[in-house]
Amino acid sequence: METIKTASFESLIDAAEKQPDGGYIFRLEGAEYRIKDVLEISRIAEKHGYIVIY
Repeated sequence: METIKTASFESLIDAAEKQPDGGYIFRLEGAEYRIKDVLEISRIAEKHGYIVIY
């Protein structure tokens, strides 16, 4: 049986850590991403197989 992963967009944004030099660090399933804008989080989560709920 396949596992369906869901996450709310709000909870994903809350997981992003704002950096003093600009941008954010976002971690998901052990992977770390340095992003410039939190809107990139949806694409990253979908790449990990998540259905993002807005």
